[in-house]
Amino acid sequence: MNVFSLSNDPLKISLLVLPDCSLMSLACTLDPMRAANRISSDPVFSWEILTLDSNPAMLTCGLPVACDCAFGSETPADVLIIVAGFDSEIHSGKNEIINLAAAAGRYKVIGGVEAGSWIMARAGLLNHHRATTHWEDLEDFATRFPHINVVADRFVVDGRRFTTGGASPAFDLMLHLIRARKGAPFAMEVANVFSYDDIHAPTDAQGLAALGRLDVLEPRVASAIKLMEANLDNPLSIATIAKRSKLSLRSLETLFQSALATSPGRYYRYLRLQLARRLLVDTRLSVQEIAVRAGFSSSSAFSRAVRQQFGKSPSTLRN
Repeated sequence: MNVFSLSNDPLKISLLVLPDCSLMSLACTLDPMRAANRISSDPVFSWEILTLDSNPAMLTCGLPVACDCAFGSETPADVLIIVAGFDSEIHSGKNEIINLAAAAGRYKVIGGVEAGSWIMARAGLLNHHRATTHWEDLEDFATRFPHINVVADRFVVDGRRFTTGGASPAFDLMLHLIRARKGAPFAMEVANVFSYDDIHAPTDAQGLAALGRLDVLEPRVASAIKLMEANLDNPLSIATIAKRSKLSLRSLETLFQSALATSPGRYYRYLRLQLARRLLVDTRLSVQEIAVRAGFSSSSAFSRAVRQQFGKSPSTLRN
């Protein structure tokens, strides 16, 4: 059975929620199903919420999410969706990964939202598949799991597996599933419930900067930002970015000032330092390695830049 095909049968979903996932990721997975049921004459989905230990899952915002039962005791379902976020490796130990791998055959399709892809990968469920994860972790994900074809797409459906890059891509994935089962007009109705009109294709790339309407209103600035994003560890000169964008340096400066009220050089530095801050706070990489990833030639130059931007040294930010 291909769950991504036209059908009037309700699809049963087991939704495995791990602690420290985001409320947005959970809502963007769950609420499109609720909306589909609301506007349909017949149920489109049924679901139950699972946790690994039958205790409520505490989300990053501090809200607990109650579960219907523990993973492994749920009723048979068509699809398992794993929603995970920070510290997924702490929240899912060796035994849980073994149990997940053993249970995979019970489902027609298994999907991962945000760090759910990491859990699937650890269980060997994505080997030799195309997959994605949140844009912050794509490089580390590809390094950790060389047998997975890692792509920067918003979401990926590959056979009996699917993965998404985060909250908004999860919404796009669920609309894609609804469109496949109920048709495009019905999926548009579901999107309209949420006033969501920026529906993305699966192959749309994730980005460090949420470009939103900038892609439409000033595509030349959006294109330059994408070049910056692709070259954070080895920064291009602003003149090179202007040339690749088929603009004069003066025109690029003017466009950035008009669209973002800053210069391209300042914005490029901002992107690099935001990457550095995330790595300092969320990883155990050395300060020297983080400096390299953020495109700084020396640890001292990196430390000065961090202090200028955030008012704190790298070690203080990390602590």
